[in-house]
Formats: sequence, C-alpha cells, structure tokens
Amino acid sequence: MLKPVPPGPDGDQLEAITAGMYPYLVNLQQHGEFVAIDLGEIRTAVVYDLDAIYRILGDKLQHIGMAALLQRLSHATGSGLLTNYDWATWHPRRRRIVKPLGARAVSRFHERMVAIITSELDAWPTGSEFDLHTAVRRMTLRVVADLLFSTDLDDDAAAIIDTAVEEIHAWAEADPANADLDNEPETFQAAIAALHSLIAAVVDARDPEHPGDDMIGVLIDASSEPHSALDATGIRDEAVTLILAGHETVTNTVSFALDLVGRNQHTRDAPPRHIVDETLRLYPPVHVTNRAVVADLDLGPVVVPAGWEILIPEYVLLRSSRYFERPSEFLPHRWTDHSPLRLERRAYFPFLTGPKFCVGSHFALLEATEAVERFLARFDHEMLDPEPPWGREFALSFAPDRRMPCRLARR
Repeated sequence: MLKPVPPGPDGDQLEAITAGMYPYLVNLQQHGEFVAIDLGEIRTAVVYDLDAIYRILGDKLQHIGMAALLQRLSHATGSGLLTNYDWATWHPRRRRIVKPLGARAVSRFHERMVAIITSELDAWPTGSEFDLHTAVRRMTLRVVADLLFSTDLDDDAAAIIDTAVEEIHAWAEADPANADLDNEPETFQAAIAALHSLIAAVVDARDPEHPGDDMIGVLIDASSEPHSALDATGIRDEAVTLILAGHETVTNTVSFALDLVGRNQHTRDAPPRHIVDETLRLYPPVHVTNRAVVADLDLGPVVVPAGWEILIPEYVLLRSSRYFERPSEFLPHRWTDHSPLRLERRAYFPFLTGPKFCVGSHFALLEATEAVERFLARFDHEMLDPEPPWGREFALSFAPDRRMPCRLARR
C-alpha cells in the first residue's frame, strides 16, 4: 500500500489500552506521529500529527463515518447531530440548531441561567461533607431543562434523565470480551424508553403554531419547514443529544474546575473563564475522538485505508510539553493574552474543530463560567479525598471516576 501507517506494538492491544488508556497512548508516541494498532477486530490508526488531525476533523468529511463506540451511543441518540454521519440530513439540521445556541442567542437565557445557579448554590450545605459532583449535576440538569423545555424538572423527570445517562455510561464501558454488544441490556432499553417518552410528552403538549422559543420550540418550528430534515423522531433525537452532551459537558467541567481550585487555593482569584479554559485543557469533554474510515484517507505522510478506524488522543495533546509549558500543572494564567505557557494554539480544541465542532460550546462556556464565578464568590471549599479524580475513559464522557467529597464554608 502507498504510504502505509507505521506499525505499533504487535498483537491485539485492547487489553493493554483497557488497563490504562492515557499512559498507553502517551507511550505509543514513541512509534511516531501515526501508529497502526489492532483493537480487537478493528485496525486503528492513532494520529498525533496536528496538521493531519485538522484535516480529519475539517475537510475530509466524505472519508469518515461513525466509529464503533459512537454506534453504541447512537442506540440512545438516534440520528442526533453527535452520531449522524448522513451529511445530507446533518448539514441542514446543524444550520437550524446552531443559531439559537450561538454566542448572541444564548444571552437571552442568561438571566434564567443565573437564577437557577444561584438558587441551587443557596441550597448547598456548609460545614458537612457532601458529594460535589452530584450537586453540580443537579444544577446543570435544571439549566439544560430550562434551555430545552422552559420549565423546571420535577424529581421524577430528573431521575429519568440521570438513570438514562448512567445506563449509557455503563453501556459505553461494557467490555467487548464479556458483553453482547449487539443487544442492549434490558435496563438500558428501559431507561432510554423512559427518556424518549419524557421528551415525546413535552413535544405533544406544544401548539405546533406557537411552539415556544426554547430549544424544543426551535426544533418543532424547524420540522414544519418545507423539505425539513426533522420529523418527530428527529426532534426527539436532537433533544436527547442536547441533554446528554450538553448536560454532561458542563457537569464534568464545573466539577473538575472546583476540584482543581480546591487543591490549588492560590488560583481561586483567577478570572473564572481562565479557570474554565484550563480545566478544559486538563479534563476535556471529549478526551479521545474515534472515526471510521469509509474511503481511503490521504493525510499526507500516510494513507489510512477504508475499513480502519482513526483515534485522536486529545487529552494526550492537551497535556503535552510540545504544546504547553508545565503541562501537568493547573495554571489558569496560561490563558492571559500572550502567555508564554501556550506554545501551539491549535493544540487546544476541547470542543473539537471543523464541522463537528460542538454547537453548544457557547452555552456550555457561559454556564460553566457563571457557575464557577458564583461558587467561588460564595464559598471557601476543601476537597476531602487526598487523591484527585481522573476521568471515566470508556464512558459516554470524561466524567469523574469517583465521588468528590467536599466541605464548604460561607465566605
């Protein structure tokens, strides 16, 4: 084959990568910028080269498709933007969804967002131990419900969403050697069915002529347009995607940010947006990106054959001394203008880049920054676990891998 991908370690690497994905991918760089490995039955090209990564994510759409891991997620999200690789329907859907989630448009949700964050922080206990991640999850779930439904969630609805998220995490983490990946567990099926029913009830209650100005209303309105790529199932799939991707992203970012500040008290007066940006570098929402190769993919130095998959290890790049000074340290001032601590701006893409760039990134950044700012103005806090958390590397998102016990004191 012309320009083959250089081989990495011999044999199936699935057990090795499962034992510790991050150290495995760090050490794999010794084989070069492009490395071919076997992960079970999937021949995979691991790509560290930034120019090639930007080509994969930017201008090679017709050569890539849904990887095996995303196929599992699609059992929950259907044809939502995250798992839709039918570009004929993906492009018009994205155009319709991206505008109400843009930087200008999200400002209309700002006041309600702040009110929800404030009311949640008012209820957080002081003086006793509580789980920070659980508290943040409830707060962000209320915010995303307001964005989608213009309403607060009752306990039953919140439980339905939480159960669905955890079932998807468990399904994504299932060991291929010990699980039948062609058939979802009954608990998974029940959780997703309940989530679908919850969203369907909200949609059915809307007046098609006046569906509202929240995201459900935007989706219903888009479905009524001539030649729309959205039907009732499409509305449901996009709503599920926004709940899972948006809710999880902000929950994890705020949780990790507050944990990092709690362990680095000298950083608590840093600008909140810099705290969030540095958190996204150390704990990106998408820590690895997988793509299926559906047509031979020429990346310059190598050609990746059709039938392979590509793995882009974002969190290895974001913690690399090639691109960031003192990469393992939490340094919010890295994000001040002209900071020498950033060596290569292109290496920072926590929300991906190119057409699959996260449509909700503006909303997520605004929400995370507001939550961090208001928390730090209100509380001093101590993280009670001496061991910092890591992320769940095989789950739906890079969520904390353990409880985050914390103690608060009013400032």
